[in-house]
Amino acid sequence: MRTFFLSLLLSLALTLGASAQETILLKDYFRELKQVEVTIQGQTYNFLFDTGGGETFVSPEVARKLGRTVYGRGTAYRMRGERFSYEKMDSVAMQVGKVSFPAATVGVWDVMGILPEGLPKVDGVLSLKTFRDKVLTIDLAANQLTLETATSLRRQRNRLTPLTSRFASGLDGNELTIFLEVPRQGRAYWFLFDTGNISELLLSHHTAAEWGLQNDTTSQRIQLNPIALQLGNRKLVSRAAAERILYDGVLNYNLIGQAKFTIDFKAKEVWMH
Repeated sequence: MRTFFLSLLLSLALTLGASAQETILLKDYFRELKQVEVTIQGQTYNFLFDTGGGETFVSPEVARKLGRTVYGRGTAYRMRGERFSYEKMDSVAMQVGKVSFPAATVGVWDVMGILPEGLPKVDGVLSLKTFRDKVLTIDLAANQLTLETATSLRRQRNRLTPLTSRFASGLDGNELTIFLEVPRQGRAYWFLFDTGNISELLLSHHTAAEWGLQNDTTSQRIQLNPIALQLGNRKLVSRAAAERILYDGVLNYNLIGQAKFTIDFKAKEVWMH
């Protein structure tokens, strides 16, 4: 009997361990921008959390502290077409909350250079690329990220709405961003999933013109009325503007924060709660 109960307890412990989710807290930074605590070689830093960032970056100051070789050159484009370059560093292992991530190549770039003056220092950018072999739930309303297990995902799969998505890897295959399909007038438009966009929901001028929201494809920024976007079986509403951007559109923090999203990076699937 004692052996039976010991076996039962062991089985329960293994089951609970397999289903245990890890939670990562998001902290306020500036307006809707969020930051997370990232530990590297025992030192804790503050990183911006940005799903539209493509690459995970450490600042040049952090790179010097780590004492690793900085090399090479990466090139990327921001959503308005601005080109920027950065160096790289290999074998950087990170811990975010209680979750350890294996050593990986990161970019070396000072994000403070594009932020308004006077803001507190941040030491890097945490992008979706860091979670590339995980299942991640993003809940901006609760200020948290959740790393799902196979068990926790299976428990909720039948309650989730699948979204048509594209996983993009950048110019050299080294980045990771996500685009979600927005159906409109029988066509598919692809919007960048960008929690770092704290302005309006953005449409390209061509998208806005095709949707009947402006009369031409001018390069001037145009303020639009709030727009309801169809994502899955829900309509999410946000303030909107038309700008000269590279994509059909860019989702913003406000709209993304109206729902929870679960991303399985290995399977390349996205669901909305």
